[in-house]
Amino acid sequence: MGDVLARMRRYFDRQEKLRERALDLSRKVIRASARAIAAMHRGDNATAKKMMMEARAKLSELERSIKMDPAWVHSGIVMSAQQEYCEARLFEGILKRGGIPSPEKLKVPYQPYLAALADVAGELRRHALDLIRANKVTDAELMLKMMEEIHELLMSFDYADAILPGMKRRQDVVRGVLEKTRGDLTTALRQHRLERTLERVKRRRSA
Repeated sequence: MGDVLARMRRYFDRQEKLRERALDLSRKVIRASARAIAAMHRGDNATAKKMMMEARAKLSELERSIKMDPAWVHSGIVMSAQQEYCEARLFEGILKRGGIPSPEKLKVPYQPYLAALADVAGELRRHALDLIRANKVTDAELMLKMMEEIHELLMSFDYADAILPGMKRRQDVVRGVLEKTRGDLTTALRQHRLERTLERVKRRRSA
C-alpha cells in the first residue's frame, strides 16, 4: 500500500505544479490580451501588435504544457486564457478587415470562441461610442452592423447550459448592448442631420 500512496502523491504533486504553471501562463495571456485591446482603442497599433504576439506565445506555451494531461484541456484556467486571447484577435480582425475571423483561423476551441464573440460586442460598443464622439457616425454604423451580425450568429446556438455553459446569459447581454448602441447611434444620426440642416440654412442666409 505504501507504494500506491507514493505514486498517488507523485501524481498529485505533478498536478499541483502543472496547475501553478498553467495559472501563471493564463494570467500572462489575459494581461497581454487586455493590453492589446486597450492599445487598439487608443489607435496604438505597434503596442497592440506586440501584446498580441506576447499573448499568442504564452498561450502556445500554456497549451503545450497541458498536453501531458488532457484533463486540463477543458479547465477554466485554460479556457479563460483562450477566450481573452480570442476576444483580442476578434476585435483586431473586425477593426482591420471588417470581418469576423473563424475559430479555425484563430486556432481556438469552439466554446471559448463563442464566449469571446459575445464579449467582443462590448468592445465594439465602446469603439462605436468613441467614433460617435469623434463625429464619425458612418464608421460607428459599421460597428453596429458587426454587432448585429454577432448577435444573429450567437442566437443560432440554442443549446442547454450543460452543452454550452453561459450562452443564454451571453445572448441576453449582447442583445442589451446592441439595443443600447442602436439607440445611441440613432440619437447621433438625428443630431448629425440636424447640424447639417442648420449649417445649410446658415450658408443660405449668409449668401
